[in-house]
Amino acid sequence: GAAEPVVADEARRGPREAWREVVDAALAEPTDDARLGSLLGDFRRGLEPARFPEATRYALREHVALDAHFDRLPAVRACRATFPRRLRRYGGILIDVFLDHALTRCWDDLMPDGVAVADVSRSLYRGIERRVDDLPPRLARVAPSLVGDDWLGSYRDIENIERALRGIAARLSRPTPLAEGIEVLRERPRDFDDLARETVPAVRAWLRARRIADGRRIEP
Repeated sequence: GAAEPVVADEARRGPREAWREVVDAALAEPTDDARLGSLLGDFRRGLEPARFPEATRYALREHVALDAHFDRLPAVRACRATFPRRLRRYGGILIDVFLDHALTRCWDDLMPDGVAVADVSRSLYRGIERRVDDLPPRLARVAPSLVGDDWLGSYRDIENIERALRGIAARLSRPTPLAEGIEVLRERPRDFDDLARETVPAVRAWLRARRIADGRRIEP
């Protein structure tokens, strides 16, 4: 089936929601537990971190730190300014979702370690399935569809990106023109490929330095 969006809890921390599910899972430490933690950062309501292993808890903390770092990247700020005025308020969400699409398009160039997007997706899904009894309520509700329909893998298809935007818009607290953002992606997909080519290596380097400082020696 076509992808539904992995929709974050509206009560989540920080100045805005983040929706980079493919990017976050791809750059997490390369274990099932860590990739699960990269997703749990978007489902914090009802989450009990103590129920999860250390690698998951670390990835959860890393996710929060990465959200703040990502929004400060000059390329991200510049890209947000290029959206039409009516969409600029939602530029952060649109950039996140479009980067997931761009990363799946440019995967072989941006993930040079030979790991396929399907490997990352399966790793995340294994992490979900092994901890299904510990998942926060909203993630527990969507997990069967997320895994069964391979939401992460489906982001390569622009039609699924459009569907994701419509789903996100429907879950926000007030009507928005968010779904109209798909036209920006259709008109200039290479701009977001270029953004992924700039930001993904930068984020990889930032995560590597952070992990070394934390004594973790695990490559993103």
